[in-house]
Amino acid sequence: MNVAKTSLTALTAVGLMGCSHSADVDPPKGVPNKTKAPGSFAEPFPEKLFGTLNLVSVTPAEGASQIPEGAHHKVVGDQLTVLYRGDKGWKLSATGAQAEVSDIRAAMAMLTEKAGKPAGARTDWVPVNPGSSPALASCQNLAEGEGTRCYWVDSDTVGYMIMSEEAAILPFDDTRLALEGLEAKKS
Repeated sequence: MNVAKTSLTALTAVGLMGCSHSADVDPPKGVPNKTKAPGSFAEPFPEKLFGTLNLVSVTPAEGASQIPEGAHHKVVGDQLTVLYRGDKGWKLSATGAQAEVSDIRAAMAMLTEKAGKPAGARTDWVPVNPGSSPALASCQNLAEGEGTRCYWVDSDTVGYMIMSEEAAILPFDDTRLALEGLEAKKS
């Protein structure tokens, strides 16, 4: 009898774990909202990236650090700049914002064309794996010692990232997904 009672209790508990009730409720005043919609470039950002980079700051993007708008993408949210630092010179800075994107490919072409190729850059803009699609990403290796810079555009976000030479070994797709709170698609 105890075995049957315990098993029934365990099954009921397991069954209830799958049930949830949700309601749109604002968080209490003074308590920050610690949730973030997947696919958004918004707070909260991960406190650590890859166990090596620590979140240093989140600030509004200003001046030259802002991502320019174009005919195929319009920023609709606040542009934020996130800074991560780690040991041995590791540094990653990313600026991003929610956006209305009508053509991912055209938006990427405009952003990389406008950014150009600075003197000393070791590569032109090269397509890289953006992670979850629909999305595009393109990176450029800068002059020796200056690292790598990348743009990404997905269906509702635009972003720009600069990685120090040391941090440039991190996989771009995993970095973008972590910043947007997305999960990698299983193949």
